[in-house]
Amino acid sequence: MTTDLRGLQPQHPTLYQLAPDGESLEFLYAQCPACRKLVFPANVPGCSHCGDPLQGAEKVARPGGGKLLEYVTLHVPLLPGMEVPRIAADILIEDGLVEEGVIAGSDESALHVGMALRAVAVAQPGGETFACRFVPAEGAAR
Repeated sequence: MTTDLRGLQPQHPTLYQLAPDGESLEFLYAQCPACRKLVFPANVPGCSHCGDPLQGAEKVARPGGGKLLEYVTLHVPLLPGMEVPRIAADILIEDGLVEEGVIAGSDESALHVGMALRAVAVAQPGGETFACRFVPAEGAAR
């Protein structure tokens, strides 16, 4: 995955943006002005830690990635047009923040619970947008 996708738009611009390397993703958080903790995504109406309404909260971009908590290979499409097989996962992206994600590829053999993952951009059909996919981070092999 070494394609530079700087000319494309994010499929979900409130969740992530392309990192300067043109391949990796940065996740977009809000930093709560009351408790100073990070909240994801940046456009939520209130802090999930303390309940502050997040008015005037600073947006923070952080390298996208996390720790693999669990995963499953889907063999039946859950939505029209969904490609299968697809590996869906729960990923700890920040202390206390667990999100669902999609692992690039369909081979579970390189995955294990607890491994480090990084978020990368993958061009979508049509060539106008990119989506977020997770891949094992460098040195994350068993």
